[in-house]
Amino acid sequence: MFSLPADGLPATSAELDELRAQAQKSINVIQARAEAGEELSKDDVESLRGLLDAVDQINAAAATAAAEEEAHRTDVADLLTRATAAAETTGPDEDDDAEEIEDAEVEAKELATVAASTATPVTFAGAAGTVEVPAEPQGPGWEMTPGAPGYQEGRVGFRELALAIDSVGKGSRKARSADAVSKGAYFAQTFAKLRRDVPLIQESHALVAAIEAATDERKLPGGSLTAAGGWCAPSETLYDFCDVPSATDLVSLPEITINRGGVRWPVEPDLSQIFENFQFFFSETELQAVDANGNPTAVKQCVDIPCAEDFEELRLNAVGYCVEAGILQNQGWPELTEWFMRSLAQEHLRAISRRTILDIVNGSGAPLVIDPNNQVGATSSALNSLALAATNLRLDKGLSRNATIEGIAPSWLHEVLRADLAMMGGGAGGWNVTDAEINSWLSARGIALQFVGDWQTRGAGQPGNLATAAWPGAVNVVLYPAGTWFRAMSAVIELGVMYPKEQLQVNRYTRFFTEDAIAVGKRCNKSIVVTIPLCVSGGIGARKEITCQPAIVGSSTPAAAAAPKAPAPKA
Repeated sequence: MFSLPADGLPATSAELDELRAQAQKSINVIQARAEAGEELSKDDVESLRGLLDAVDQINAAAATAAAEEEAHRTDVADLLTRATAAAETTGPDEDDDAEEIEDAEVEAKELATVAASTATPVTFAGAAGTVEVPAEPQGPGWEMTPGAPGYQEGRVGFRELALAIDSVGKGSRKARSADAVSKGAYFAQTFAKLRRDVPLIQESHALVAAIEAATDERKLPGGSLTAAGGWCAPSETLYDFCDVPSATDLVSLPEITINRGGVRWPVEPDLSQIFENFQFFFSETELQAVDANGNPTAVKQCVDIPCAEDFEELRLNAVGYCVEAGILQNQGWPELTEWFMRSLAQEHLRAISRRTILDIVNGSGAPLVIDPNNQVGATSSALNSLALAATNLRLDKGLSRNATIEGIAPSWLHEVLRADLAMMGGGAGGWNVTDAEINSWLSARGIALQFVGDWQTRGAGQPGNLATAAWPGAVNVVLYPAGTWFRAMSAVIELGVMYPKEQLQVNRYTRFFTEDAIAVGKRCNKSIVVTIPLCVSGGIGARKEITCQPAIVGSSTPAAAAAPKAPAPKA
């Protein structure tokens, strides 16, 4: 477990960043255990509290170190400015000294750039323009861990590391640092780390800038940049994906909760035969008539209540999805994980809507196909056909003439009717018919439709297929009395991010798992599918010429010859 160095915090920002990264690793371990469902002990809570306090101390020290390093860089820049000003005041008799100082200034600027990147103090002495070069080597090198045996600040070589290791005798404990980790009978002690002076890159554009700065050919001795025509630079890479649209135009049904594996209800007995002759009707003469024995011949027959022997059963089904991912994959490309999860959630909702619609269609029997020869245009065909089917449902069940008939239709039906109305011209329909206006025509007929987006779409010749160049010649609409269909939908299990041991061993984890119990049922009423012909033509019924014969005032005899015929407008 991480702990702060016993001899105090490091002085440089780079060392403090490394120390903070070590603390964050320990914090990540505890967080992963908690996210995997493991209950944290009191020791875990205290360790986490100590780690967070340590990070706060490191952050405070890092802020102080950064301020001191910035002040140092500012001091270096000021000294360089003074050196430049001194060079500009050199007289004509001091050319040799000026050249020497100019060379010193160039060398000082190069060393200042290195000093700014490594945060190592650099001093400039001045009368002759000489520079005091730091003894510490630049570039990759070993840095000993604070608290390690024989610790030396700055870059060291293999000789210093060997001497440090040799200084620890068998059974020695005095050189063991705070970050030594017990491994049975041994202790694991970190001596040094290879420092490459590579900055930590957080953003993609910063990574591009860092790569360009590190590989700039103009920094090579003599330069090697060659001019060429055209765009030589490679294309930039965008790691974000397009937005996922929300799931819309989904079917909606009354929802119930089924607590066990399903639900069942009795099937209503067929009373059609009983309805034909269950009544008795006698005239007074028939009621008074008797047979030879004096018994009345008008016998009033009774009917028996049939037994409801059959039950219809609705069993629950399981629907859901599970997502696994690689731990490194998510760390290296989190945008992909987010886009995939949003896309899958949207398609999950649409798939449930499609399943529900198909259950309703399959439970509605063979379609009622409207004869296209009896219809004109698309608008009148749709309205008249739906009104006929709704009337059939009301009369079959004995509902009132204004009972609401619900239904499901594809979302593109509005556009078909608008296209047909547009062909009629401004007088008949116009070009600005709204969805609300079309819905009002249906409402006037006692019909309430849901317009869904995942039924009769995206197939060959259907809307949603980019190759479709004409509206379909027919549409299916489901109709049923209000309250006929219902759906049971309840969550069985839903889990978020999980890190099971078996997956961690192969560097994977479970991103999401969900499972719902679902069932779509119908009882009490009938449901039908109506196939309606659509001829998007703006056609209307044929016009007829009508001759009116007005009567003469004061006479009951029509006088056809007294007035000319008035022909009606022709088609």
